[in-house]
Amino acid sequence: MDFLTLFLSLRCTHACAHCIFGCSLNHGNHMPWDVFQQSMAISQKSGINKLNFFGGEPLLNPSFFKMTESALENGFSLIVTTNCRPLEDIVTMARFLELTEKYKERLVIITARDKFHLKFYNPLAVVNLLRRQGYSVMVDDYSDRTIALTEFNIRNRGLEGLDPGYSCCKGEWTDFLGILLDGSWTLCPPSIKPFGSVFSEGLDEMVEFKKGLAFNSSGGCTVCLKDFERFKDEFKRLQKPV
Repeated sequence: MDFLTLFLSLRCTHACAHCIFGCSLNHGNHMPWDVFQQSMAISQKSGINKLNFFGGEPLLNPSFFKMTESALENGFSLIVTTNCRPLEDIVTMARFLELTEKYKERLVIITARDKFHLKFYNPLAVVNLLRRQGYSVMVDDYSDRTIALTEFNIRNRGLEGLDPGYSCCKGEWTDFLGILLDGSWTLCPPSIKPFGSVFSEGLDEMVEFKKGLAFNSSGGCTVCLKDFERFKDEFKRLQKPV
């Protein structure tokens, strides 16, 4: 495993149409400190040295800076997956820069500028500022392929429980272990269905469970896309020139 994803918050400054979490400024809880500590502990025990701070919008967690500081001081590399809007605030940005300045080589910021996110905010100014300060920032504009996949989800609401973040793997048919707000572990991004708890099961058991799933395109993205053949037919139709 390259990294462990932590859903720090399911609250968000955006309310994107394709978000199956139903995130918004008024909806979504935060990961408490004890769940974060336990998640970090099992990562250390299992030799996983990279964490992915995910959401929702992870910066909305009231303990975000405390969690970031703790992870960096404990030697972790970090991925911060953010829409960048909280960093538009001068005070928030200043605190972020001050806290992470000496850890830049272990920090990657990932944001998006697809048509769904751009309805709410354009992160370009924040991205440029961070890059001028020497930070590594990845901007995913998404391809026509992933846009088609996401739009398929919107039109087929019943699939959302099966395929919430399918395009996140960029068609590579991979997924990653994630820890939800209450400490239950899941597969990220394809599913928020809990399979156990970090408080009762070790990461070894989680990894063994993950190894037992199908990871090939003929079967879909693990078991999350049960009617994959119908999905492929629909995708081919969407790809035909108008």
